[in-house]
Amino acid sequence: MEKVSLYIPCYNAERYIKECLDSVMNQSYKIDEIMVIDDGSTDRTVDIAKNYPAKIIKNRENKGLAACRNIAFREAKNEFVAALDADCVASPEWLAQLMQRFVNDDIAGVGGILIERHTTSRADKWRSVHMAQQWGPELLENPPFLYGNNNVFNKYCIKAVGLYNENFRTNYEDVDLSVRLYKSGFRLIYNPEALVEHLRRDTIRSALETYWHWKYYKYMHPNYINKLSQRMIMRLRSIAEYDGIFKDFFMQDLRERNYKLLLLDFICVFYCLWLDLREIAKEFF
Repeated sequence: MEKVSLYIPCYNAERYIKECLDSVMNQSYKIDEIMVIDDGSTDRTVDIAKNYPAKIIKNRENKGLAACRNIAFREAKNEFVAALDADCVASPEWLAQLMQRFVNDDIAGVGGILIERHTTSRADKWRSVHMAQQWGPELLENPPFLYGNNNVFNKYCIKAVGLYNENFRTNYEDVDLSVRLYKSGFRLIYNPEALVEHLRRDTIRSALETYWHWKYYKYMHPNYINKLSQRMIMRLRSIAEYDGIFKDFFMQDLRERNYKLLLLDFICVFYCLWLDLREIAKEFF
């Protein structure tokens, strides 16, 4: 049995961290090392985590999710490094299901399925439908990318491609890493038998802002767009996509009879457009 280090990146996660750590302690696959990477929390996250046999690594200031992931890979003493976000609860067989898929040396990582615990409010339901963090019920080799919220990576492979890009901070860092792994000839596996529950609760505003940040980092990352004129072009290209996004969301909700989400689909376009225009005004004027 391969030894595994597991890390939990945290920022003001006192509402979730106990249940997350309880699920880690309840894994059928023995975890050799547990690390809690605290990213400058100002709540009781660290106080709660101290009640568990975990190594707590504290950032004095908030550095972002990608930086926390890199700290974990630098500090981990084992070659296999598992990640579980602080607002997630892993099923008892989660880690065992991930580890059993490392059958070849070119497999860099294996990720599991995330399901939403809360879907009764309009915001939570909208997030579960339009920001699903999974690839469906079937086992997949080389999915588009592995979500960062629950996975195991071979540390050698991650270091071979230069770790996570910390400029992405809290979004898109998982997509970027997966793309670089594929370009380097590594494989990724998605195993829906490795299940975690997402504990997050959203308001309409927080759900839409999270969606906008997904798009923001996809199109506007400074590593890809260095000139002001190029950033303006990409910003306008992103805005031009909203018509297609609205149609896709609207038709999906009609097809699936999610009628209470239709108004939120409409609001999404205009709210995200306002956020884009606000950023344009900050940067260009």
